[in-house]
Amino acid sequence: MAHTTDHTLLQLLRTDYRQAFKLLYKEHYKMVEYLITKNSGNSADAEDVFQETMIVLFNQSREEGFTLTCAIKTYIYSVARNIWLKKLRSRKNLRAIDDYEKYENIAVDEPADSNEPAIKQVTDAMQLLGENCRKILTLFYYQKMNMVDIAAQLGYTNADNAKTQKYKCLQQLKSKMTVSHA
Repeated sequence: MAHTTDHTLLQLLRTDYRQAFKLLYKEHYKMVEYLITKNSGNSADAEDVFQETMIVLFNQSREEGFTLTCAIKTYIYSVARNIWLKKLRSRKNLRAIDDYEKYENIAVDEPADSNEPAIKQVTDAMQLLGENCRKILTLFYYQKMNMVDIAAQLGYTNADNAKTQKYKCLQQLKSKMTVSHA
């Protein structure tokens, strides 16, 4: 399978995000699934982490002045790894994550057609999400800002209010994904 260049993928994210997500899934999902399943997760966890990673990448690609300073594969791996670490912490199941240096050599199989609705579901839900939710999720998941700084930047009265809003945004995204999937 011919790999699409990182530059082409970033352009597609800005112009034809559905096609971009299909290509990203084909080229990088197995890597994320391998990372998650080898570190206390299962396939469902891998799907969730990959979707959240795509949201971060989508939002960042739309930011003015965004430039990728590493390979898109490295970016996806790093974001997915950080999201998974946060999920493990929230489950109080934190342990050291085993990084697999050979992850770049994992063979990528063509996804089954049954996965295409999941990609469409994420992309559709992202379009329905409000600007404030996209911003808070981006600050938290991509820029790795803590809730105190997010509260200050977005004008929340305190970190607890910002955390509550982040939770609501995630729930809103999940419900939009459920509605668009039904």
